[in-house]
Amino acid sequence: MIYENVLILRPENLTIDDTARVDSFCKLECGLGMTIGKGVHIASFSHIGIGGGEVVIGDYAGLAGGCKILSGSNTEEGYAMSAAAPADMQVVKRSRTVIGPRAFIGVNAVVMYGVTIGEGAIIGAGAVVTKDVPAWEKWAGVPARKIGERKHVEAPEMVL
Repeated sequence: MIYENVLILRPENLTIDDTARVDSFCKLECGLGMTIGKGVHIASFSHIGIGGGEVVIGDYAGLAGGCKILSGSNTEEGYAMSAAAPADMQVVKRSRTVIGPRAFIGVNAVVMYGVTIGEGAIIGAGAVVTKDVPAWEKWAGVPARKIGERKHVEAPEMVL
C-alpha cells in the first residue's frame, strides 16, 4: 500500500509487492528501476533511490523514518556537481543498491550508492554506510562499522 503524499519519480520503473507499505511523505526515485519486496515497510520522510540508479529492497525489510538510500551521485570528475548544470558538465555515476531481505535500516541512516546490505543486517540510527554489510551483522556510526551480530531467526510457520 502506498499512502497519500508519496512522491514517485519515474513510476513506470517501480515494481512493488501488494503487501509492501510506503508511508506518507516519502520520495521514491525509480531511475533505472526500483523493486520493493513483500512485507517491506518504508516509514515516513524516507528518500529512496537518490541519484537515479537501481534499488532493490528484499522481502520483509524495514526502513525507518528519514532514512536515505542512494543509487547514484554526481562525481568530482565533472566540471559541475549540480544536477541543474547542463548534462555535458556532469559526470554521474549510477549503480545498484541492495537492501537484503529482513534487513533493517534505522532512523535517519544513509546507505551510499552501490552498497549491499546483507540479509537480516541491522543499520543503526544515523549511520552512514559506505561499504557492503554482511548478512546478520549490526553496524552503526559514521562511517558505519560492525558493532555486533544479529541472531538468525527462522521463519514462523505462517508467513504473510
